[in-house]
Amino acid sequence: MDTSDELKELITDKQDIDYAFLFHGYTILVMKNGSNEVVDMPLSAIETALTDRLFFRIHRSYLVNLRRVREMEIKNNRLLIRIRGHELPVARRRKRQLLELLGALN
Repeated sequence: MDTSDELKELITDKQDIDYAFLFHGYTILVMKNGSNEVVDMPLSAIETALTDRLFFRIHRSYLVNLRRVREMEIKNNRLLIRIRGHELPVARRRKRQLLELLGALN
């Protein structure tokens, strides 16, 4: 079974994912209902399975659903996005592309 099949079994609708992050070698999917799903696959595999423009890798440890981004803030000279109260760092090299994608969604 390939990664996209495993992911399809885990979630019925990718719109249910707020964001995903790495934690001690596991990928954690944070769902819109507040639950977390632990997945034993690399974040890069999840990124590949979620191939549409709805998801974007903002940092080596974070993949976000762009439709869930409601706030951005600069703190200590770093761009952060906030999804449901969670602050997520944006890598400096991803900042411009993120802002372009968010602008294209609106």
